[in-house]
Amino acid sequence: MIIKDDHLYYILVQKEDLKEDETHRMYELMTSNYSEVTPKIFQEDLDKKQLIGLIKDVSDRIQGFTTYAVDPAGTGGNDHHIIFSGDTIIDPQHWGTQILMKGWCHTIGRLIASDNNKNWYWYLLSKGHRTFMYLPLFFKHYYPSPLPAENHDCLAEIADITSTKLYGDSWKKDLGIIRFDNYHSALNTELADATFKKRNSPFVRFFLERNPEFHKGDELVCIAHLHPDNLIRTAREYILKGMEHPLELA
Repeated sequence: MIIKDDHLYYILVQKEDLKEDETHRMYELMTSNYSEVTPKIFQEDLDKKQLIGLIKDVSDRIQGFTTYAVDPAGTGGNDHHIIFSGDTIIDPQHWGTQILMKGWCHTIGRLIASDNNKNWYWYLLSKGHRTFMYLPLFFKHYYPSPLPAENHDCLAEIADITSTKLYGDSWKKDLGIIRFDNYHSALNTELADATFKKRNSPFVRFFLERNPEFHKGDELVCIAHLHPDNLIRTAREYILKGMEHPLELA
């Protein structure tokens, strides 16, 4: 199923269906926007994902991508599923387009419609403010938030359990971040500076307070309940459209 936005389109593929040249282009995009991204780090992240959302232009050249894993490493539980978003990037020349938002929302809708008997939660690692800003843009309530919701403790507990299973000792519960012992990928200097320049925004300021060393590779753990009642604006519209086409999970 293809999602279009002007001169770009989004298509969801199984990880094993990625072509070698597509994987190479994805790595190229990562290294042009993040520092210290080695082929090993990139491939290890990719290998843990099940689905890839590719953003392509009219010439079929990849201009961005995002990755998904459902209940990785035994996360999830008797009453809920976890959707983990991994590496996500769109070429800066296409910033401002809606294709990533539309494609991501449609995929999320398809995933949560695959099992209506459990709650679904989005597990997100924010390396910079642009990623974190999806939370106030899409959701009424999320964790962490400058305006904690009634379900704050529930979200915090799920974030803790999920982070422990996925990252072990790299999960710093008292800080709410993932911090790797060895230097990990981080935003390049130009993109990190863009975050600092946006600190007048209350949401960016909150992100900087919670993840002050993001530019060194620290990742802020975030989580949100994926339910139509918790969605706002256009995100709700596109997720509901996606729910009309449930994915069959292996």
